[in-house]
Amino acid sequence: MAKKSLSRREFLIAAAGVSGAAILAACAPQVVEKTVQQTVEVPVQQTVEVPVQQTVEVPVQQTVIVQAPAAAGPVVLTCAHAWEAAFEAHQEEFDNNFMKANPNIFIKRVNSDWSAHNQIVPTWAAAGELPDIIYVHGSRAFPWNKEGILITIDNYTASDTAFNVAGIWPEALKLYQYKGKQFEIPYDHGPVILGYNKDLFDKAKVDYPSESWTFDDMLAAAKKLTIPGKQWGYSGYYGNTFDLGNEHGIALVGGWGGHVFTDDETKLVIDSPESVAALDWWASLYTEKVVPNAAESTAFPSGVWVAGAAAMFGLATWGVPQMHDFGNFKYDVAPWPKGPKAQKTGSFGSGYGITKDSKTPDVAWKYLSAYLDVDGMNFMWGSSGRGSPARLACKDAYMKAAINPPHAGYFYDAMNNYAETGHPYHTAASGEVADILGKYCGLVRTGEMKPEDAIANMVKEANPKLAAAAGG
Repeated sequence: MAKKSLSRREFLIAAAGVSGAAILAACAPQVVEKTVQQTVEVPVQQTVEVPVQQTVEVPVQQTVIVQAPAAAGPVVLTCAHAWEAAFEAHQEEFDNNFMKANPNIFIKRVNSDWSAHNQIVPTWAAAGELPDIIYVHGSRAFPWNKEGILITIDNYTASDTAFNVAGIWPEALKLYQYKGKQFEIPYDHGPVILGYNKDLFDKAKVDYPSESWTFDDMLAAAKKLTIPGKQWGYSGYYGNTFDLGNEHGIALVGGWGGHVFTDDETKLVIDSPESVAALDWWASLYTEKVVPNAAESTAFPSGVWVAGAAAMFGLATWGVPQMHDFGNFKYDVAPWPKGPKAQKTGSFGSGYGITKDSKTPDVAWKYLSAYLDVDGMNFMWGSSGRGSPARLACKDAYMKAAINPPHAGYFYDAMNNYAETGHPYHTAASGEVADILGKYCGLVRTGEMKPEDAIANMVKEANPKLAAAAGG
């Protein structure tokens, strides 16, 4: 996921730490000595005219080591998450239910905030101390799989007939594939669509966004809804209107028929006529002053959109809890607007996998398959509204979540019809390239560089890195 002034993971802060009860001493193996009677067969010699062997039974005493019943205690699985504090109780409830159904498995939770988790996983890997199961954001899947941090799960998905991997969106699954093999399973995958503040629309007596809206319709409404220095018609996606190195990039250029990367991510193609036209349009929002500039945005630490000072904004499903908990206004969502050539938006998500250090990968799969089957996704993400589950079969549960906006179904419409997974996600150069894009996009937002100059610099700096990383 892109790094933004207020990222989707970093907004809700959770203290890093370990959650879960310690194993009772009674669960530890107990070794005792016990004397038992055992009948064995031993050969004896009997002298006769012809020597023969005769088998007789004699009692012998033997001391054997036996394990008391408590010694068969549970296998301990350590699972590393990146949840905000408010969601940990929900995770604990799932784990407790799983342990009741599987008393031979004990779940130990390790929870860190999103940024800390992404930093500590490579450290665990270097020390050979990885938990059995870890959270994997889509942007980390490729480098972590390339480094051998996680194991492929193809053998489990192939043999576990109860786990329907085909029921997961292909767009979601491909984030976690490396060299033709599946390494992780996604739990959520969501598109960027248009969120809007109903209170501001109502006050200005402007019609809500509709399914037929184009980007020009959005701009016309944004002009009507802007009050200079106080309120803006549009605030971008997490505060960024011009941002290319993530799922937002496709949302910016796709409507014009443009692309940010080639599909194999070996080349940046934002210098195509289609992409240039798209980025010129988005940059014009700053000229029109319908979006807040960098200085104006800093006046709203929680975000212009959350503060209720933006009439429209890009929103993904993982942003819904934030809007529900902190947005003190009525809001809803609409389809992402249509461009001159197409309707296209970006999507992204997160998943879980089994690490190379797990001593009990079969047991880890038992937990993971329950966590990410239909029932597990319904409980964890569908009914809670924490994020749109990566399975279409979980749509009903998600739609009933109390925290969702009235037209949350538009998220599913986008996933089924016009969403594409954001780039870059399967190149070893993704981090460096994202930094390059972020640097020059920032200069466009502040007015220090024209879009065409920023594009030329991005292509010049990023393409050699992408080419060098090709085939990694």
